[in-house]
Amino acid sequence: MGNSETPSEGPCFGSDELRELDLAVNLAAELVSENFGPDFGDFRQWPVDIRHYPQLSSEEKRTDVLAQLFRYARQNALPRGGRSDLWRVCLYDPAILATMERERFSFKPLLCYVVTHELIHVSRFLRFMELFSQDPLARSKEEIIVHGLTAELLARQPIEGLCSVLDYFKAGRHALDGDPS
Repeated sequence: MGNSETPSEGPCFGSDELRELDLAVNLAAELVSENFGPDFGDFRQWPVDIRHYPQLSSEEKRTDVLAQLFRYARQNALPRGGRSDLWRVCLYDPAILATMERERFSFKPLLCYVVTHELIHVSRFLRFMELFSQDPLARSKEEIIVHGLTAELLARQPIEGLCSVLDYFKAGRHALDGDPS
């Protein structure tokens, strides 16, 4: 699949996967904006930064989950939607690619699920539907809610191979997000 290797961490997205990532981000952003978006505009106005493994700092890198969401305070930033936070979606290429291979998923449906899931979290935090800093029980409940919303939203999309990805997460066979602490 044209993956470049990162020593001891596993493969990272190659050029084909990065093109698919752009498409997945656009689809997820459109779906989440239309269905769960905050009141202050479309996705381009959201304070969100989506990065994959080689673009992450060493503190942001993990290989045991598919993705993780970080919140950063931006200094001297004009608030968007009443907040000056920057939300960074960190995608973990090695874990995503390993899950894809192990479960025999196509890249696009798995990545669409992961990105959509993370953007739903961001939307919920931006709209104060849930707090970002939570105890483990609250985080667990938030994950259950967001997995349900992600499945509900994506189930309507004609993406080949998506059913097996939805079944995989419905069965709770993998932790998608990580706790940054």
